[in-house]
Amino acid sequence: MEKFILDTCTWIEYFHERNGVPEHARQVGRENLCASEVTLAELTYGAINSKDYDRHIKEPQMLRRDITIYDISEVFGEYGQIRCALNKISKTKAKEVGQFDMLIGATALHYGLTVVTDNIKDFSLMPGVKCVNWVERKSTCLR
Repeated sequence: MEKFILDTCTWIEYFHERNGVPEHARQVGRENLCASEVTLAELTYGAINSKDYDRHIKEPQMLRRDITIYDISEVFGEYGQIRCALNKISKTKAKEVGQFDMLIGATALHYGLTVVTDNIKDFSLMPGVKCVNWVERKSTCLR
């Protein structure tokens, strides 16, 4: 079965139970969902920065408890390949694509995962990275 690494914005859609993401997640099964350490860091920052810390800090804790979290220290080679490839396309493009997104893409490439994102534009630029969008309408990824 295909395994899916959800990016941070997609996990936010999941936690807020919106835009079809929870339904897609149920269809593929929790055992086929995963996240990057990068996502845990971003969700933790979001919780600290939110007006409802007590509610939002439970999100990265739940991921840590319930799904596979991939360590980024194993994917530095793929990160370098992705960043170099983006630089060859355009130095401007390489700067536009977020470093965290490149690390999530590198994680997907290293472990053979499909990225689930509402940011197909950037992830589709990363050579070899498979990506899909489960968000049924454009999201702003705001809390």
